[in-house]
Amino acid sequence: MITIKKIFTEDFESVVNEVKNEGTRLVCEIEIDGKKDKLFIECERKWKDFLVVDRADAFIFFLLPVAMREKHDITSLLPITEELKNNFEKEYLPALCEADKTIHFPKIVADTIENNIGGKAVGTANSLGVDSFYTVYKYGQAEDETERITHFYMGAVSLDLWGTRSKDLFEYLQKKKHCYDRYQLVSDELGKELIMTYSNLYKFMCKKHKNIHISVHTYITMAEVMCFRKLWQTYLFSSAFAPDDVTMSNVRKTDCAHYDKSTLKAISVKGFKVISAGADCSRFEKTKILADFEPAQKYLRPCFNFLQLRKDMKNCGRTLCPKCLRLLVAADVSGNLEKFKNVIDIEKYKRHRRSYFRIVVWGKNKSPFLKELYDHCVVQHPKLIKSIEKFKNFVTFRWFSRGGGNC
Repeated sequence: MITIKKIFTEDFESVVNEVKNEGTRLVCEIEIDGKKDKLFIECERKWKDFLVVDRADAFIFFLLPVAMREKHDITSLLPITEELKNNFEKEYLPALCEADKTIHFPKIVADTIENNIGGKAVGTANSLGVDSFYTVYKYGQAEDETERITHFYMGAVSLDLWGTRSKDLFEYLQKKKHCYDRYQLVSDELGKELIMTYSNLYKFMCKKHKNIHISVHTYITMAEVMCFRKLWQTYLFSSAFAPDDVTMSNVRKTDCAHYDKSTLKAISVKGFKVISAGADCSRFEKTKILADFEPAQKYLRPCFNFLQLRKDMKNCGRTLCPKCLRLLVAADVSGNLEKFKNVIDIEKYKRHRRSYFRIVVWGKNKSPFLKELYDHCVVQHPKLIKSIEKFKNFVTFRWFSRGGGNC
């Protein structure tokens, strides 16, 4: 049994590099089979009034993967929004459990409360990857005010923010200064306010189940966002996959991005609309569109190579970096390579194009992103692809594509 016992806020002060900072921590006390634990998320104190303490929506949602895997029910001493509870019990959980018979259908035991919270802000993450930049392109100046971005939200779920042991938000921001300086630069240039948070949600989930990120990143990201429900009227969650690439067949291991639309529909309630942004087109199509979007030409950063990103603003461009490879090949076959010259070394790519194409051919049956690229490569460079396919076992290393994280 998982029990949510108490949710509260506490203010704290932190001195980093002789600078005094003021923050607020939202704490959720839980108990799993008698073992007590605490979940928390921290923010600058100016965001305190938007934190939700009167209901357990965010933490119930976050704990669903644990409950499903470990066969727990969830009891909360705080209420849950009635519409959210209905969405979980009548549609979302039945669909997941029908698709994967190995997971448990958790009961949610909690009083219900009406929808009476919600703000005016429209938020999205901007991790500077292809998916998130496409959301910025599409909704940054949307005609509908309820969908026009006003805030960027950055938690600790994005891949380049992992791996710190920090005492609080402000020490964390200092350790990841090279990342947040970029986020702030883009936020300022686009005229959006940036919210930065630090939590132990990712650490808690990985402590429970190692190597679980790929199958739960949406739960972690959106649970953090839901902690600020008093701020939002709309949240734009950047979709990683095209609309026809949907599967729930193995909930334990499948990238949860494959069924984001169902997840986001489940947590959308009156006063809080969550949109699967970018589900209207594929990763290749997004890259093609961003080639003409000036902010992306200057700041696009999907790269996995964190050391490179500490040194300068460019992506590493290596063949073994899945996201750089996808960016380069997509830009090449769409005729837009020159438009990304400020963010990645296109001359190096031109000299070694065949090596990049070899990996696309090798991985076409291992990654939906590479399969899409392969189809375009065959059309644009049929002779090169044919010559590569004559050789078998031409790749001697292990390479794989990661999904999710709004990159």
